Amino acid sequence: MLDHILGKPSANVRRVQALGTALVTLLVTRRKRAPWGLGWLERRSSLWKTLLGWWTLLYLLRHMDDVLGLHAPEPLREYYSRSFYRATWVFTALDAGFWTAMSVRPKWLRDTLSLVFSAYYLVCTNRAVEKVRKVRALVTIEHLRVSWNKGVENPVLRFVRKLHQPQLGIVRNVMLGESESTERARCVVMFDGSEEEFRACRMVVLDVPGGGFVSMAPESHTEYLAAWAQRTKAIVVSVDYAKAPEYPFPYAIDQCFAVYRELELTNGQCIGLEGTERVRFVLAGDSAGGNIAAGVQFRILESEGLRGPAGIVFVYGCFNVDVRAWMTRNETRVLLGTEARDHLHHASPLAVAKPTRHAGSLDARVRVVSGDQPSAYVPLTMTSSFTYFNDQVLTPEMMRAMVIMYVGPNARPDFRTDYYLSPVVAPDHLLARFPPTYFLCGEKDPMVDDTVLFASRIRNAKQPNKDAANDSNAQADVSGRSDRYCAYRGSALYRRRHSQPRVRNSSSKRFYIGSTDVSEDEDRASNVPRALRMTQFGEPQPQNSDAVIKVKLVAGMSHGFLQMYSLLPEARKVAAMCGEWLDELLHDAHSISPYSRCASEVRIPPSSDKLAINVMDRYGVEIVSAANMV
Repeated sequence: MLDHILGKPSANVRRVQALGTALVTLLVTRRKRAPWGLGWLERRSSLWKTLLGWWTLLYLLRHMDDVLGLHAPEPLREYYSRSFYRATWVFTALDAGFWTAMSVRPKWLRDTLSLVFSAYYLVCTNRAVEKVRKVRALVTIEHLRVSWNKGVENPVLRFVRKLHQPQLGIVRNVMLGESESTERARCVVMFDGSEEEFRACRMVVLDVPGGGFVSMAPESHTEYLAAWAQRTKAIVVSVDYAKAPEYPFPYAIDQCFAVYRELELTNGQCIGLEGTERVRFVLAGDSAGGNIAAGVQFRILESEGLRGPAGIVFVYGCFNVDVRAWMTRNETRVLLGTEARDHLHHASPLAVAKPTRHAGSLDARVRVVSGDQPSAYVPLTMTSSFTYFNDQVLTPEMMRAMVIMYVGPNARPDFRTDYYLSPVVAPDHLLARFPPTYFLCGEKDPMVDDTVLFASRIRNAKQPNKDAANDSNAQADVSGRSDRYCAYRGSALYRRRHSQPRVRNSSSKRFYIGSTDVSEDEDRASNVPRALRMTQFGEPQPQNSDAVIKVKLVAGMSHGFLQMYSLLPEARKVAAMCGEWLDELLHDAHSISPYSRCASEVRIPPSSDKLAINVMDRYGVEIVSAANMV
C-alpha cells in the first residue's frame, strides 16, 4: 500500500514495508505484556504472540520475491504521474468496494457496505486489482453504471464532491429538443450570476457529457462544468441524453442535435434568454460525449439553414470505435512527431516507458536488415488502445463492451465509412467546414490516437495544398534506403537522442526533448535524413483563424481525469485551462501559431518563471505537464 501512497510502484518500497513489518512484530513480541487490545489473550499464555508471529510469517512469505529482489518488472512504474497513480488507486478500491456490495438490499445498507468494502480494498490493494480485473473481464451494464454513477448515488461521495464544486447562482433543469424521432432530453442549465444577467447573456456552452454511451448524467460532471460556468460567465447547458443499450445508436446523436437546433432556432429563448442579439454557441464533449458532439456537428453541417457553433472543445474524445491492434503507415507518420512509439527502442516490445541507456533495446540486437525496405522508415506501431492495455481506467474489454452496447441490434455498421460512429473517417468536405476545434487528452490515454489522428485529419482537410507539399517534402527527405537508416541508428546523434532524456541549452530559452541541440558538424557527419531530425525554428507565423486546431496531451495521465476533480489537484488546473479555451472561442479570440515543421521542443515564455510546458510537433500537438498549467 505504501507504494500507492507514494504514487509510484516500487519493489524497494515493498521490501522496506515487509521488513519493517517483521521488525515491528519482533519488537512487540519481546514485550512482557500484551499490547493494547490483546490483553484478553494474555491469560492464555503467549497466544497473542503466536498469532502475531504467524501473521507476520505469512506476510513475509507473500512478499518473499520483493525481499530477495526477485520481483517481476513493474509495467506501471513509468506509466502515470505520481498523483494520477494515487487517484487510480483510490478509484480502483472504490470500484471493487461498490461492485462487492452492489447486490445488497436495502439501499442504505448497500451505501454503507460499499464504503466499508472500499476502505478494505484501499489497504488490500492487490485484492482490489484482482477483483476489478475479474469484473471487467465479463463486465455488464449494471457494473458500468454502478462504477460510474457512484459519485452521484452514494450520499457520502456526493457530499464530498459538493465540497469541491464551485457554487453557482442558477442551476435548473429544462426539457429541450423534441423531434419526430426522439423525445425531449433533460438538460441541466448552469450560470454564475443573477436572473437579470442570465436573461441578457449571449454566450452558451452546449456540453455533451461522457459515460461510455451507457451511463453518467450531467450531475456526474458538475464540478468542472460549474468551473467552466464560473470562468467563462457563459450559460452551460449539459444534455442528459438517452443511454444505450436501451436507446442504441444513433438515438443520442439525434437527441443532442434536436437540443442544439432548438437552442439555435429560438436564439436561446427556450431556456429563458431575452433580446434579439444572436447567441454565440460552443460545443463541448468528453469521452463518449466527444463522439456524440462530433456527430452533432456532422448533422449541423448536413442541415440547411442552421448556423453552426463558434467552436468545439473535445476532451479525451472517442473518435474511432474500430478497436484494433495495428496502425496503418499513414497513421504512424502522424504520430512520429508526437510520441516515440517505436517498439524496438525498448528491451520489451510491449514497454511504454521512455527507453533508457542500459535497457538493451531490441534494435541493438538486429544483425540483418532486408534490402527491400520501403524508402520511408515507418516503424510497426500498435494503436494506443493496445499499447496501453494495462490502463487502470479504460481497458480493451470495457471499450469492446461499450461499442457493442452502443451499436445495439442495428445492422452491422462499417466502421471504415460510418463517420457518425467513427468521426475519424469522415470525408474531407465535412472536416474542412469544422469551426476552430480544440482537443485535450491524456498522454497515456488508450484513446490518444483518436485525438491526434482526428485533429490531423481536420487540419489536412482545411489546408490540403500545404499539407500535400509538406508530405511530398517529407517523402523526399526520407528517400534513403534501409542502409541510410541503419547508418543513422549507428550514429552518435541516434545514441544521444534515444539515451538522454532531456538536455537544456543554457545559451537559449529553449528546452529540447531527446538532446536535439547538436552541433552542425555532428549533424552533417551523422548523415541523418532531414525529416528524421528534430530541427530548430524561428518565430512561427500566424494562420487563418478558421483553420485553428489546438491539441494538448497532458503528460502522465490517462482517461477520465476530469472525473477526478475532487481527488486530483491537476484536474482542477486542466478544467481551468478548458474554461480559458471556451472563453477564447466564445469571444472569437482564438489563435494558434503552428510550425510548418516542428521540432519536439518546448519554448519558455520570457515573462514566465516556470519551466517550459509546450512540446509541439509538426501537427501542432502540445504535450503539457498539468502541474505547470495556470
